[in-house]
Amino acid sequence: MTVQQIWNNGISFLNLAAFYYIIQLLKCVQISFVIFAFVFLLRKTLLKNRVFLKGTLWCLFLPVLFAGKIKFFYENPTGAILFSWWTEICKIHVWINWIYICGIFVYAARLFHKNRKLKKLVAGMEQKEVEGTCIYVTKLPVTPSAIGIIRPKIVMPEIMLKQYDQKDLQTILLHEKTHIQSGHLLFYFLWDILRVILWLNPFLTTGTSYFREDMEQICDLITIRKSRRSAYTYGQLLLKSMRILQTGREDFHMSVTFAGDKEYQNIRQRMTGIARYKPYRRSAVVSTLVVAILCVTATGIWIKNISYGRNIANDAVSAYGYDGKNVTFYDTSDVLRQMISYDNKFVYVNREAFENYLEAINGKGDIFIVFGGFYKLPGVGGIGCSCYYESGSKKQVVKIPYENPAGDWRVKLLKML
Repeated sequence: MTVQQIWNNGISFLNLAAFYYIIQLLKCVQISFVIFAFVFLLRKTLLKNRVFLKGTLWCLFLPVLFAGKIKFFYENPTGAILFSWWTEICKIHVWINWIYICGIFVYAARLFHKNRKLKKLVAGMEQKEVEGTCIYVTKLPVTPSAIGIIRPKIVMPEIMLKQYDQKDLQTILLHEKTHIQSGHLLFYFLWDILRVILWLNPFLTTGTSYFREDMEQICDLITIRKSRRSAYTYGQLLLKSMRILQTGREDFHMSVTFAGDKEYQNIRQRMTGIARYKPYRRSAVVSTLVVAILCVTATGIWIKNISYGRNIANDAVSAYGYDGKNVTFYDTSDVLRQMISYDNKFVYVNREAFENYLEAINGKGDIFIVFGGFYKLPGVGGIGCSCYYESGSKKQVVKIPYENPAGDWRVKLLKML
């Protein structure tokens, strides 16, 4: 095999891999529009004041990433019309797949640069121990924030350390610790992954503020309960924080934004949620979380059961003729299975029946039989075995040896996709 052939094979494989994954992601994008509309509608209506239930709605997006191979898209006429029209477009215009992949990398690079810049900024801040907790102190008048996943850090503006008493500082630290302990930082990271992979849906980006808003409301309720302070006192502390930070910004003659700062812009809605606070049972919240996890898990299992596997065995048999320039015929009808069978080494052809079949369809040229193998999705990627049928034999059953390509490295790699 020449270098040029190796290069061509490599490019062909990469194009196939890009096509295989992108057509799945495009279906996920389409589904994500429906899920977003559903989540947005419920959080604005039925679950508007049900903070914990409203927060669990966002779990519905997790199974979306695994829904690209559902059989409904290929086997149901309605599903094929609604979801599979991208398949033919991406098959014809390969460059569309690569544009989508470039979009993923550009979006991811943008978020990575933003987070890296933030981490460098925090790393240069002064560290202090407040109430037994190491915090990073900034001179900028920004809202307290928790950042990072593996080693989360709490950032607090210096102006708050100077003007808050010990009890207020404890409450603020408790709020940020609650974000960490409740897994919100991990949720934000997963949400970023979702909107990067499905970047073609702009609502996932604009919906980030709603997602964070719901997590913030959950954190407020948990903090009020843990701090054993009244909702009124907690609301007063929040208003005091906004007033102090606003004063600090005026001193800096600038508008400073930081991690999570946009969440505090709609202060009226947040205060309304705090004012509606009612004591709740921890067991009820845990039960809600467990039910949400079970529902997401069950949905994932259900999607797996109604989806195609990684490789789909192809038991079809087809035959075609080639006259050196053109394909003279191509047939995949079930009648071929009555005349042709195969095992791991040989193809067995009922000579009389097959040659009568060729005569009936006026099959001309060199005759090839294609069988077995696998495909990734219907009409998408795969490989089969083939052999050449030579007429003139006098045997009732013609035994034809063939080479199984299953051992080829390209086939093994294709199976792994």
